[in-house]
Amino acid sequence: MAELVPLAEDLWAAEHPLRFAGFLRMNARMTVARLSGGELWVHSPIPIDDSMAAALAKLGRVAYLVAPNRFHNLYIGAASARYPEARVFAAPRVEEKIPSVRIDEVLSADPPAAWGGDVETRLVEGAPMMSEVVFLHHASRTLIVTDLLFNIEEPEGLVSRVVYAAMGTNGKLAMGREWPLIAKDRAALRASVRAVAGLDFDRLIMAHGSVVAEGAKDRVSEALRSYL
Repeated sequence: MAELVPLAEDLWAAEHPLRFAGFLRMNARMTVARLSGGELWVHSPIPIDDSMAAALAKLGRVAYLVAPNRFHNLYIGAASARYPEARVFAAPRVEEKIPSVRIDEVLSADPPAAWGGDVETRLVEGAPMMSEVVFLHHASRTLIVTDLLFNIEEPEGLVSRVVYAAMGTNGKLAMGREWPLIAKDRAALRASVRAVAGLDFDRLIMAHGSVVAEGAKDRVSEALRSYL
């Protein structure tokens, strides 16, 4: 059963196991921030059962649900059904994959007015297949990414280790080798990655792998050095 884990003041996360073809294993992380107005901002929702909903209710009202790229939208519909009054924000082109889910606003380089003072946005351009948006939670100086970086330090099973080795992410913080392969505009991708690395952060949260609780700025720069 997923549990909310506090990471910083007004910042929590919970993980959900994923299995692909029965062999490839990883966890997916949902990040929850309580904004300055007291509302909850939920990034990349995982399944929210009654127990998780009760835990969230103790923190505040779920007001914003975020689908941060084209591959992290599996549970956004269920989350929206549970929280019908929450506004749904999605990365560009997510609506193409889930036309049955209501999306209130497509994310851009400018953060939505509703939470722009608390969370900054950056589009990772040049790779529309992924269409990722990353976020900076100002209060905790936390960079929140989805698939831009992996940090799976101890992969589960041989198949997982082989796959992550092929991706260049086995047992370390890294950007997967698939990114330049799927890029339609490598110059735009490089510029976006540089912009992300230049943000003011000390903590890193990603969807897959261990959180970097401090000193993340230097570690991200090292992981992205080929783009900087």
